[in-house]
Amino acid sequence: PPWARTGPEDDDVAGKYAHVRPLPTLLQLDTAARCRCGADADPSAPVDEIDCTVFDHDGAFPARIQVRRCAECPRKSRMAAGPDLGGVGLFNLNNSTVLSHALLNKYDTQLSAGETPFHAFCASVDREYEMYGSQLPFLHPDRFRTAWFSFMAVQECRDGYTCKTCGTVPEVVVVDGVTVGYPKRKKTGTLRPPTHICKNAPVRRDVKPAK
Repeated sequence: PPWARTGPEDDDVAGKYAHVRPLPTLLQLDTAARCRCGADADPSAPVDEIDCTVFDHDGAFPARIQVRRCAECPRKSRMAAGPDLGGVGLFNLNNSTVLSHALLNKYDTQLSAGETPFHAFCASVDREYEMYGSQLPFLHPDRFRTAWFSFMAVQECRDGYTCKTCGTVPEVVVVDGVTVGYPKRKKTGTLRPPTHICKNAPVRRDVKPAK
């Protein structure tokens, strides 16, 4: 989003921010169409239209999306290459669930300003959907979490962090992962916090305790 950009160099990487309204009900194939396996769309394959749901920041509605059967995936998987949709301000999760950049960036705003957890954000959006008379209910928090992390995975994220001693890529970084951390039910026997000390942990004798 514009507020997260630090200068013209970010505009060159991310491109122009798109906010198209009203959103289209037919999502057409574009030149960036590809399958989830990473294969580009086969231009010789026939174009099919399937049902999908578009989730915006104030409501969701049914739509149709154009796809081409993936030539790389097994036919029984029924995988298809779908449009990128970034040019109209949409994020295509899996050809059946499409989210607007406005919705995803809305969570970015609340996360950076108030450390809003996923469940709290989804509860507030669900109430807005009801208030504005949305045709369809909002996503389950687990589904939205998957969509948001998938959206972040394709972003060109940069920062100006640097350490006077370690440079821009420190060997060890300790972060606070409470807000977007993994839910308790996904905890495994090998999951440990970054402060956990194991037998093979390196000993750094030059680290001084905080005053």
